Amino acid sequence: MLQRLAVKSRGKSNSNISLSPNKSFSSSNIKHLKQLHAKLIRNGGMEDILTVGKLIADVAISNPLNLNYARSIFSKLTYSPNIFMWNSMIRGYAHSSTPKEAILLYCQMLQNGFSPNNYTFPFVFKACNQLMDLNLGLCVHGTIIKFGFEDCDMFIQTSLVNFYASCGSIQTARLLFDTCPKRDVTSWNALIKGYVRSGRYMDVIRVFRVMQDRVDIKVDEITMVGVVLACSQLGALEMGRWVHAYIEKNRMELSMNLGTALVDMYARCGSIDLAVNLFKKMREKDVRTWSAMIGGLAVHGLAKEALGFVADMQKDGIDPDSVMFTYILCACSHAGMVTEGLHFLDKMKELYNVEPTIEHYGCIVDLLGRAGRLDEALNLINRIPMKPDVVVWGSLLVACRAHKNVEMGEMVAKEMLKLDPNHCGAHVSLSNAYASAGRWSQVDQVRNSMKDQGIKKPPGSSLIELNGVVYEFIAGDRSHPQTEKINLMLDEIARLLSIEGHVPTIKGISFDINEEEKEQALSQHSEKLAIAFGLINTKPGVPIRIVKNLRVCEDCHSAMKLISKIFHRLIIIRDRSRFHHFKDGSCSCKDYW
Repeated sequence: MLQRLAVKSRGKSNSNISLSPNKSFSSSNIKHLKQLHAKLIRNGGMEDILTVGKLIADVAISNPLNLNYARSIFSKLTYSPNIFMWNSMIRGYAHSSTPKEAILLYCQMLQNGFSPNNYTFPFVFKACNQLMDLNLGLCVHGTIIKFGFEDCDMFIQTSLVNFYASCGSIQTARLLFDTCPKRDVTSWNALIKGYVRSGRYMDVIRVFRVMQDRVDIKVDEITMVGVVLACSQLGALEMGRWVHAYIEKNRMELSMNLGTALVDMYARCGSIDLAVNLFKKMREKDVRTWSAMIGGLAVHGLAKEALGFVADMQKDGIDPDSVMFTYILCACSHAGMVTEGLHFLDKMKELYNVEPTIEHYGCIVDLLGRAGRLDEALNLINRIPMKPDVVVWGSLLVACRAHKNVEMGEMVAKEMLKLDPNHCGAHVSLSNAYASAGRWSQVDQVRNSMKDQGIKKPPGSSLIELNGVVYEFIAGDRSHPQTEKINLMLDEIARLLSIEGHVPTIKGISFDINEEEKEQALSQHSEKLAIAFGLINTKPGVPIRIVKNLRVCEDCHSAMKLISKIFHRLIIIRDRSRFHHFKDGSCSCKDYW
């Protein structure tokens, strides 16, 4: 109605120009668009609201770089813009790097007496998503209710689900999703993406299984990328392979996005060979695909292979970008390739015009720390051109712990706490350092400080997949139905480890309790519960894969090496920073992690 009134008020279309009001200016070439604009001005076509509306839309939507030009046309109109023009401008800014402008235009539109329509709100929520402003979105949601759009438009409902999910209000998103009278695949995908962002990966799998039972919903590439990502995070190889088979069975195109997600999934699930095989079969690869492959090799400690792929990538005409250099330096770090790592850092800017970032310097600190060159790592931190963050200091802290430099470790932990007084890792590392040195009064001080500030160490959690089902074990948890069998297996493992000469590493336990209690505490670590469960429920010789949320402790690491030898199993553990492949009594990390 508003658009028809505006056209009527400005008169009929100008018939002297060769551009039809129904013609869409599909070209994104700004030079051509300016020529069209000039022609409209010369021929009096700027009074034709339909033609001008399409010009504004094409300029605003074609490229964010053209938004200033679109805004210039929009602001110089001699009549009130119609709702289509407002929506075009809001849409353009919502997809740009300045989404706040979309909100300002939306507010200006309301102030000018224009009523939004069902096309307005999805664009406004896109801007709210980019701004991650929950309160702003709540206000817009209120406007939707006021204008009566909440229950009658599927696009608006999907935008609401996507917005709340993006802002972390996944329960609200789920409630809105469940009350939607109509849902298409976009609605389902919005929920899946929300669960992915919230780290609720099992819910992603549950939603996907419900989608499979719906005859009115056909999953698409976006669905499958979300499901594959969930499998990646869960370390669920069996499930991931089933999803891959599902994609092939349903003859879904293995696009670059989906192929990259699958490569990343296989690498993250500990099957680097499957990742390499799939990567080699992909016809098209971009820098993200190469990054997934090279990053996967890096966290598996396969530095030489990773650098070989970098060379292959360059032969394909793709130069490493900033993210790629992070993986390259990570690979050098895990392999102890100090000279090569320093060389890459030195040549980043010179050869590839990539400015080293704090992440790159953090990798070099880690590289030097792993090599025991702690003083050099500290000097680098003091020389880098930006302020070191807790991640950089944390890399040095790990090195101090590995090389048992308590004095420097104490200093580093205190630097971390200056930057972030609530940093749990710094408190725990400081406590462990004091415990290793037997300084129990200082351990108590740190722990009391954590208690006073409400800082809690996240409990150790380990995931293990069995027959397509992911099981989670929490340190000390006795709620599992097989707890009795698991404890019996743990006792048997302890007996066999003792025969092999294993002595529990209790020095770093930050509780002043007797040695027997410390050994009992170590036996209940989540990865040991998971390994016992795996040994009970899998056939001899079958590899056991575990995903842990924290760093594997020293005792569990030494125990896993012997367990792999005693039970003749390949044990693959993905901890917070890398993969550990335990086989025949040794680990791929070479005892530095």
